[in-house]
Amino acid sequence: MLDDFLKSPQGKDYELKAVAPRDPVLGLGIGAGLRKSDGKLKEEINRAIAAIRANGTYDKIAKKYFDFDIYGG
Repeated sequence: MLDDFLKSPQGKDYELKAVAPRDPVLGLGIGAGLRKSDGKLKEEINRAIAAIRANGTYDKIAKKYFDFDIYGG
């Protein structure tokens, strides 16, 4: 599926950077793609993730769905 997109004219400006590892519980995992030029968006996403981890929101949500720390801590 992804390979087909990357080989298509629409996918010409994209590249595969990594493959999500297979987790025995979660399966293949998930990811999101950003253009190399989207540095500001990447920083905003990283700041948002850091903020919800720091203020406890992330843990509250994660505990609702997982009985383990998906960050491995």
